[in-house]
Amino acid sequence: MSLNDKWFAVVNPSSAHDKTRDKWPLFYRNFLQAGLEMDYAFTSIQNNGIALTRQALQNGYRRILAVGGDGTVNEVLNGFFSNGEMIREDVELAVFAQGTGCDLVRTLQTDKKIESIITKLKQKSHQKVDVGLVTWEEKQGKCGVRYFLNVANVGIGAEVVNYTNRRTKGLGSGLSYLIGTVITVKAYQNFEAFCSLEKGKNTFEGKFCGLMICNGRYIGGGMMIAPQAEINDGYFDLIVIKDVTKLKLLSRFPIIYGGKHVNLPEVAVYRCQELSIVTSKPILMETDGEVIGYTPSEFKIMPQRLNLYI
Repeated sequence: MSLNDKWFAVVNPSSAHDKTRDKWPLFYRNFLQAGLEMDYAFTSIQNNGIALTRQALQNGYRRILAVGGDGTVNEVLNGFFSNGEMIREDVELAVFAQGTGCDLVRTLQTDKKIESIITKLKQKSHQKVDVGLVTWEEKQGKCGVRYFLNVANVGIGAEVVNYTNRRTKGLGSGLSYLIGTVITVKAYQNFEAFCSLEKGKNTFEGKFCGLMICNGRYIGGGMMIAPQAEINDGYFDLIVIKDVTKLKLLSRFPIIYGGKHVNLPEVAVYRCQELSIVTSKPILMETDGEVIGYTPSEFKIMPQRLNLYI
């Protein structure tokens, strides 16, 4: 079998509280016994998945299996691109969720069982999905670039991710993010921002708690932040949390899990393909559960850009 038809797995052994490291030999054996030809490599440090994916594509693989959480999937996704272009247009991505959050697979409505992922790989059940792109200015005038499949956060969501990622998620992603939210809100300050949608066709400004740029529906281990978002409709769902008090934010927090927050007067929802955010001071951002940098930033949806196994 040529590498063109063979799977290459990018495995984060530290995912699922290091359990993936011990489970992978059995998983790998199951893939092979099911008749799936596969090679693999372990990630070693943060963002190593980007380099491993790029090397695999350059070596001739086009089918990549991301084994880990949302952060691992994000690294693999970013490995598909180089200098603003896809290394291979015919690349295919599958996700074997082994992380603590795994919010992307909630949007895809798939489970974590190896039997399910084996069935998908054998049936070649992939679809075209949208990819998000964010750019921002780094130090020394350099331009930061990151692609994402699920959600990007500006403000409170990014601060919660930053707090939670610096600590163990041994309590599980849902409870860890819940605790992180309560602690983060105590010291958090809302921010001033000017937002321009579709190159200025729609603009708004004011003071905000958070801006969520959503391709997928879930964040924080199960919070349905964008209940109407579709990963293949060619649009972001922009969720705007207005200038709410800390007490009101915490009191409304539980209803996010069911997506009912979008009906509150403190929340606005927009649909857009492009978004520019300018803030009065640098505000932290994250994509797919990984902190990337600070505003100002620009977001763009790339419709039907990736073959994703669903």
